[in-house]
Amino acid sequence: MDEFTRNFQSPVPIWASRRSILPVLDDRLRGILYMLAASVLFAFMFALPKIAGGSLNGLQATFIRYVTGFITVIPVALWAAGRGAALTTSAWPLIAVRAVCGVGGVSCVIYATTHMAYADALAISFADGVFILVLAGFLLREKVSPRRWIAAGVCLAGAVIVAQPSPDLLGRVWMEPAAGVAFLGAFIMAGEVIVIKHLTHRVAAPTLLLYTNGFAVLLAAGPVLYMGGWPPLGDLAVYGLMGPVAITGQFLFLRSLRCADVSALVPYKYSTIIFAGLFGIALFGQWPDMLTVVGAVLIIGAGVQLTRLEARA
Repeated sequence: MDEFTRNFQSPVPIWASRRSILPVLDDRLRGILYMLAASVLFAFMFALPKIAGGSLNGLQATFIRYVTGFITVIPVALWAAGRGAALTTSAWPLIAVRAVCGVGGVSCVIYATTHMAYADALAISFADGVFILVLAGFLLREKVSPRRWIAAGVCLAGAVIVAQPSPDLLGRVWMEPAAGVAFLGAFIMAGEVIVIKHLTHRVAAPTLLLYTNGFAVLLAAGPVLYMGGWPPLGDLAVYGLMGPVAITGQFLFLRSLRCADVSALVPYKYSTIIFAGLFGIALFGQWPDMLTVVGAVLIIGAGVQLTRLEARA
């Protein structure tokens, strides 16, 4: 069995057994690169519904994403099983929890964006990075250093600037029920990341992705099929690309979490916003305004500075 195959199908990557040889810095930088690559794919995935013309609502698009993702990962999981990877696991309850968190978090954000200003809901959803830091400290027992808190805070500020919420956002948080739902969605999505981190060392990536997407399809099928109002099959082709793109991004995301602490990777998670802006320029000719540029500079600067400080430490 070649090294790539063993690394792909093993719950613990082959390089994890060589920590005495590879410096810790190498793992951290590898995790950052995986996270950035995953962010590029997630940003492209979010652009696909706009390319398709936006003929589906958010929940329908999410359902198509999980269906095509499930179809994509089936042959990969079977290939891994043929190479010796186990398709059975005792961690299926946690996998089910992850699927529930995935569908629940997306549904909360969709509800919030349809019942309040889109930019306000988006800005609130960025709080998931802060929730991740808190949960990583309490549940994963990670040592969240002050520099990680500062970097995450600066990235959060940059993300809010990019979203450009309304001036009375703070007032809406206390008055609008949709704002509470947006915060709930951010917390649920943060919990999903913690569950993924816990599972990365227990379940091989193809098995984890297979069961997660399968559970998500079952959870979302009832509400979505009840809605009706589907466009012609030809219009669904672009939406169908969301699944393969998401599966590739998830695999890289899993690799990232295996390489470094969740709390160290949170600032780089915000890079999705920057890549989304670049896709906006390349695909839709939507050039950012000055506030968007300022927010992007804050996100990039915080990530670069955190990398330098972590390397020195």
